[in-house]
Formats: sequence, structure tokens, C-alpha cells
Amino acid sequence: MAPHRKKLCALLDDSGKTVGRAEIIQQFPALIWHSGFDARCDYFNQTWLEFTGRTLAQELGDGWAEGVHPDDLPDCLTTYREAFAARQPFTMEYRLRYHDGSYRWIVDHGAPHYAIDGCFCGYIGSCYDITPQKESERSLQISRVELEQRIEQCSCDLQKSHDLLNSLSQQVPGGIYQFQMFSDGRYCVPYASRTMLELFEITPEDIQYDATCLFDRVLPDELPGVINSIQESAVTQTPWHREFRAAIPSKGIRWFQADSRPRRQPDNSVIWCGFVTDITERKELERQLVEAQRLEYIGQLAAGVAHEVRNPLNAILTVTEALFREEGVEGNQTLTPYIEHIRSQVVRLARLMNDLLSLGRRQQEDQLVPLALAEFCRQTAQLWQESSPAGHRRLTLEIPPEGETALARADKDRLQQVLFNLLDNAGQHSPPESSISLVLDQPHVSAGERHLRLRVIDQGSGVAPGLYERVFEPFFTTRKGGTGLGLALVKQFVEQMGGMVQICNNDPEPGCTVTLQLQPAPEECLS
Repeated sequence: MAPHRKKLCALLDDSGKTVGRAEIIQQFPALIWHSGFDARCDYFNQTWLEFTGRTLAQELGDGWAEGVHPDDLPDCLTTYREAFAARQPFTMEYRLRYHDGSYRWIVDHGAPHYAIDGCFCGYIGSCYDITPQKESERSLQISRVELEQRIEQCSCDLQKSHDLLNSLSQQVPGGIYQFQMFSDGRYCVPYASRTMLELFEITPEDIQYDATCLFDRVLPDELPGVINSIQESAVTQTPWHREFRAAIPSKGIRWFQADSRPRRQPDNSVIWCGFVTDITERKELERQLVEAQRLEYIGQLAAGVAHEVRNPLNAILTVTEALFREEGVEGNQTLTPYIEHIRSQVVRLARLMNDLLSLGRRQQEDQLVPLALAEFCRQTAQLWQESSPAGHRRLTLEIPPEGETALARADKDRLQQVLFNLLDNAGQHSPPESSISLVLDQPHVSAGERHLRLRVIDQGSGVAPGLYERVFEPFFTTRKGGTGLGLALVKQFVEQMGGMVQICNNDPEPGCTVTLQLQPAPEECLS
């Protein structure tokens, strides 16, 4: 029992001093009530009566219940009656009508009252006005509800912003990202759009807390420059711009361009918000433009000197042939080797001039005509074998039944020169007694388009790593005495016919395969 209630009980029980103590109870600041063993109230102090503005006669018995708020009365009576029946203390809160007609919240503490001999006498209770507390609680509740609503609204707005960002990021031709560098040198990517993830074939979990997986995609020779440029941007707080290559699992090596602006954070980390795009096609076009300009220059140079060179070459060749017919020269074991050497070098120089002129010459559209590939391959294989030096490598021709009707859109003379160059190159790099294969594949469909393919397969040493692209550069050669123009002409001629050329090492080794992808003739030519 609470101390104040014990004090009240003591005052009521001490009958010898009832006059003075009854006055104290009457003026006690709490609202005091008492009920008999019949559960009906038989006493209310003056504080209670002043609070309700009612008389004692009005409150006695169950009259006090008339002042309880109708919404609270059922629970109030139930709590009181159940506690009374069990002789258990109780505490309850309810609204009681104030003398001005308003309702105020009170907390009512009731407890069983026993006489000195232990006989149950009823209940005694004390009530306190807690309206200010309730109003504070209500204000806090309203504030809490308002705060929850604001949080919910902010969350909703944030989700809308996130959805909008994702929607926009999916529409732009590149990836949006947020990149963070910490003071201890760690990197992470807190945000990456779906396009960015698709470009680098990574997941948010791969980079959200550690960007190592992203850096692993960057080519080793590019990585130091990328990291140094990031650190420089962090120090100078200037925009970051970088073009770099990365190895993507399903796409191979791709070129990327990234642009972003740094912003230093309170924890001294730096965050870049930026944009990344795949510029592989642009880089390829730039390379082709540079190569075309280079070839055009070579062609102009070759054309400028061709006349001056060809005339002396023809004169040297004519004199050489005449020497062979001179009496005493033909069959001369001393002179013949020297004359043969002169003639072979003249022929080689003339071929070089023709190749140089071909590099600068563009393909005319009207030279591309339907070409029956099967018969063309048979003729070309026969001509190459007949023109090849004795003991040259064996040539195997493979043509599937589906390839017999294949018609390519091509320039016959240039395509034949392409195959001659490839077969010559295969023969020069293949070991003795090895076989070279010329294969006409059955037509296939790629990216919704029908293509025709020719393959030249050798059994040589293959192509060294990192040289797959360089082998098609003009004047690049790994063979002593080579001009480096053969494969360059192959690439130029095939691309001018709307095709593509690729080279790769055989798996299993040895050797390598050069694949020509050609455009088929129009449908009307196939019918």
C-alpha cells in the first residue's frame, strides 16, 4: 500500500483523534473516498466535492458514477467491482466531470481497508488530477504521429526519387554511379545503376563495400593510370575524366569513358557522382579513320612513285630476260644464279608496288557481284597449288553440301587475292609435310543476319598473345623478309566487301585459323 494511503487509513482508524484528523482528510489535496463492505461509497472528502461541484448526498452510494465520462464508466465499474471481490488493490484512469462541466483525467488508487482487529471494512481510495500529464501525452502522441507521417512521406519521396533515378538511368545510353574513396585508401561504389552493372557484368554486392572487383576488370597496363587519376582528382577536387580498357567476361576487351565530379565529405572521404559509357565502337571508328588516312597517304605516295619505279623495273626485267637468251649465258652455272636473283628481286619489288597501290585504292560498289563460293574455292585452291613452289604444304579443301549453293556478294579478283595471301601466309608459317585447310562453312545466322564463312587453317606456331590485332596492321610482320602488307590487304579487301576477318589460335594447338565472314548475295540472286 502506498504511504499516503497508509496514512489515511491510520487517520480513519484512530477513533480517539477523529475530529482533528477528519479535518485533515477533508482538506487533503487528493480526492479521498471510502466505501463500506457493501462496495457502496459512504464518504468523500471536501477536495472531491469541490472538484465535482456536487454535494455529499449526490455522491454517496453509486451517485459518484454519474460524474464519470460515459465512455469510461463501464471499464471503471468493472475494474472496481472485480478488485473489490478479490480484495485486491487497483489503479485505474478515467475522466471525471469537473465543476465547470468539463471532464478531467484522474488516476484512482484503491485498496482494501481493514480494522485494527483485521476485519474487512471496505475500500479507501485517493485520486489525483493528471489532466496536464494526459495533455502532454496527447501532445507527444500527436507529435509522434506527425513525425511518423513525415518519416513515411520522406520515405515515400525518397522511394519516388530512387524509382525516378532508376527509370532515368535505364533510358540513358550509359551507367550512373557513385564512387567513394576513404582516407585509408579504400574504395567502394555505394550506388550503381542497372546499366552500369550490366556494362561491367557485376552485382551491387560485388562493389557496394569494396570496389576491388571493379578494378579487377580494368586491364593491368591501364590500372595504375586510372588509380593515379582518381587520387589526383581527390586532391585537387577537379572533375575526373578517363578513357580506359576493361576485360568483360562475356564481351572481351571493351573501351570505357568515365566522367564525374568529386565532393569531399565530413569524414574526409571523397565521393564522385558520374557517368560511364561503352565507347568501343567509337574507338574502333577512330582507329579505322586513322588507318584509312594512313592507307590513303600510302596510296598517294605509292601512286606518285609508281610510274618512276615501274619503268626502271620493267627495263631491268627486260634486260634480265635478254641476258638469259644471250649465247653462252643460258646454262652458265656461274652467271645463272646471279641473273635469277636479279629477276626474283625485281618481281618481289613489283609485287610490293602493286600491294602499296592496292592499299590506297577503294572498292567500287559495282565490282561486288554474286559469286558461287564452292566453285570459286575449287578454282582458287587449284590455282594456288599450281603456282606454289614445289614441295609446298598440302592443301585440303572442305565444302559441305549446304555450301554448294552459297552465293556471296564479293569482288572475285580481290577475294582471290585475299585467299592467296592467307594460303601463302599459312604455308610460310607451317612446318614441312603439314597440311593447310580451306573450309567453306555452311551458312549461319548471327544477330538476325545470314552470313557466309571461309576459314584457312594451318598447323604453324600460332599468334603470340597480344598480337591478334597487330597482325593486320600495314608493315607489321614477324617473318624475316616479310613486307607486312599481306594481312593488311586481306583486312582491307574483306571489309570493303562488307565482311569481317578474325584470327585466333587453334584449340587444341598447334596452328591458327583465319576466318572470313562474307555478306550473302541479295535474295533475288538466290532464287
